[in-house]
Amino acid sequence: MVKIRHVNLANAEEAVKPLRGANDSFTFVIRDDNKHVTAPIASRLINVLSKKPTVKSDFLCAQTGQSLEDVVHQTVANAYENWMRHSLYMLGRHIDASKYKLDDAQSKRLRVHLYDADELADSVVNKALHDPLFVKPGAPEPYLISLDDMIAVPEGRGGEISFSRLFSLCGKDYFDYTARPGHPAIRHQLAKVRNDLKQRFEQTGQATPIVLLEDNIRHARMLNWLENLMDDHGLFDHAYLAGISTCFCSADDVELSKIKHKGTRSVPVSVGVDYVGVNADVQTPRDLMFDGFVVKIDGKKGRLPGIFMDVASRFSVAETRSEAFKEDIRRINREFCLDIREKLGVNMPLLWFVGAKPVSHVTNTHVNTSMLKVMR
Repeated sequence: MVKIRHVNLANAEEAVKPLRGANDSFTFVIRDDNKHVTAPIASRLINVLSKKPTVKSDFLCAQTGQSLEDVVHQTVANAYENWMRHSLYMLGRHIDASKYKLDDAQSKRLRVHLYDADELADSVVNKALHDPLFVKPGAPEPYLISLDDMIAVPEGRGGEISFSRLFSLCGKDYFDYTARPGHPAIRHQLAKVRNDLKQRFEQTGQATPIVLLEDNIRHARMLNWLENLMDDHGLFDHAYLAGISTCFCSADDVELSKIKHKGTRSVPVSVGVDYVGVNADVQTPRDLMFDGFVVKIDGKKGRLPGIFMDVASRFSVAETRSEAFKEDIRRINREFCLDIREKLGVNMPLLWFVGAKPVSHVTNTHVNTSMLKVMR
């Protein structure tokens, strides 16, 4: 049984408190990414339907009294919410109990903490700009650098460094970090940030405090890699790393103390919701269909949904249940596509999804093939 609970940030401490030290359950921690996932799909549907409405889309508009845009957005949002609930159930059903030290009874008492992604992002940005950990009297306003594509930096208050692990097609192996698909090479992103910081120094005459914005901290390793890279590219010539503001944290104080600036000073971390001491894992179910892991095919990068990879390596799924899990996920992926077709009369092609080209490669199907067929 999987119990899904929507958690408000204001009540997050009370939601997590009973879990700390408890050994009777396991908790998935999820950001509700409905808007992030459905916006591009809805946009494509609106584009098609505005040129050639279907009987079903016309009927829905007439029945509800809503505009085509509102009908499409609501339909896709509802379909994705249903998909998310089923995917979480499947993750719980096929969980690797040994990985999380769960017995049979415990593996049947799984929880999900679902957080509003926009609320988390706003909180992370607000902490970065106002938390006394980072903001010191007389110091310039912090320069914010987002490391996550769901945390936007307000205009004029910083930038981003977009990177991800590069994975093998099977998903079992990973290599060095690389720029996320659609973003410039990491060195070019760093150069842009360096120029921003230099301009700030020329205007204020003071070194600028930098605050990194992150979704979750598990280990110090990646953040130290990034700090060293920033240093190598001159970002600290006119600035310094003041701290990190993160949505979630599952790293204890010892691990956090290993995050260093210039190899000596520990970097302060402001945490939105602390899951230290809790048997929990931050998951991203959308990677099973709507997003994916960065791979390289014929020299070009793209995102391959996890359903086409080794799910035991990339998710919390037991090795012995991998194939059963894949079949369950393929089924709910088909149901999502069927839901859209039945309500709006549109058979969505693979091309409309983020991982179109990598999926086309590994399945040997054309990008204009319907996603419904690809998932059979």
